[in-house]
Amino acid sequence: MSKSTSNRRQKILDKALEMFNERGIEYVGLRELAAVLDMRVSNITYYFATKDDLVYALSLQLSESNAEIIVAAKGITIEGFLGMLKSVFENHVQFRCLLLSVVHLLKQNRHMAAAYNKTQDVRNSTIMLNLKELVKGNYLLLEEKNDLQFLVSTLSLISRFWISEAEISKRQWSTKKQIHHYLKLVTTLLAPYTTSKGRKEMEAFIDSLN
Repeated sequence: MSKSTSNRRQKILDKALEMFNERGIEYVGLRELAAVLDMRVSNITYYFATKDDLVYALSLQLSESNAEIIVAAKGITIEGFLGMLKSVFENHVQFRCLLLSVVHLLKQNRHMAAAYNKTQDVRNSTIMLNLKELVKGNYLLLEEKNDLQFLVSTLSLISRFWISEAEISKRQWSTKKQIHHYLKLVTTLLAPYTTSKGRKEMEAFIDSLN
């Protein structure tokens, strides 16, 4: 793909993301997008045959961006783990239209659904590895066999749906305040499992948010 072709493709993606975030994915069609870009619809369909293909391309961008953040880290600390989640939440804000419409999109877009399921398995495995590192580092104490799976499942749930919940119950808050609220929710989830070492570092992280 030539540089000019790549630039045009990215220009379409950037404007689509902007419009989807402003109006909602369901309320922006290719004709509206083409009009704002001062293009013909055929100029868009040259790169993305359908709107579903365009949305799928955006979802890949989100996934690739998150993959650079959510990594298995040897010797990770509580601060490092929570900082990783903070970066993911900030990334989600940039692609909030996808998170707000995720249920509808996964039912409608089979390519996105297949990629989503695969990505979730990888993400959950990475979170599990990092939690195990926190246990090794004496930040967490997981005594019950199911504690680890419970934390992975709950952290995944918060990560996937915090934006939808914030849109309903915390809409009047700033984005920064919303992110801090859900990070503090994560620390509340982890609190019963933290050692004194982990608790001290987690409290320092919370203080850094204020």
